[in-house]
Amino acid sequence: MKVWVPFIIISIILVIFLIKIIQRKQDTLWQKVTLLTAWIYLYFICRICFAPAPFSFSPTHEIHYFLIHGIILNLVPFQAMDTAFWLNVVMTIPAGIYYALIWHPQTMKSIFLFGLFTGLTLETTQFIINWFVQLGRWVEIDDLITNAVGVWIGIIIIWLFNKTPVKQLIEKLKVTF
Repeated sequence: MKVWVPFIIISIILVIFLIKIIQRKQDTLWQKVTLLTAWIYLYFICRICFAPAPFSFSPTHEIHYFLIHGIILNLVPFQAMDTAFWLNVVMTIPAGIYYALIWHPQTMKSIFLFGLFTGLTLETTQFIINWFVQLGRWVEIDDLITNAVGVWIGIIIIWLFNKTPVKQLIEKLKVTF
């Protein structure tokens, strides 16, 4: 049961954010759609990353890792470019789309940092949760890299859509603070 405590705490925090989103009066219907779907996406990412894993993509070959306090830590990149590797990219593409719609990164530096921050946040949080409740998650440099790449792809998708007739819809979905 204790392995669920971090996810329950994160869920409570997310519900508080949901209430704040619902209470925002200045948003149009399209902006509400962006914020609510971003919240749903964030909730599922937290479920995938911070709750006990009912699934596993076991590597098909030997991976060299460190074991710290029972936490499997892989600091050697690209040892296994398997299904899990590519799914990490796909998993964070929507994060990049939401970053572009909500925070509007303009510079290469901010785009780079959004990607890096996403990977660092997910992996650091997994490490901390593993430290306290032995969640059984691997903490990997590959995940940091693939999460960042997924975010960058998502931001590029919005940038490309802004060059098409879909730009008008994109503009409606953008949130302003």
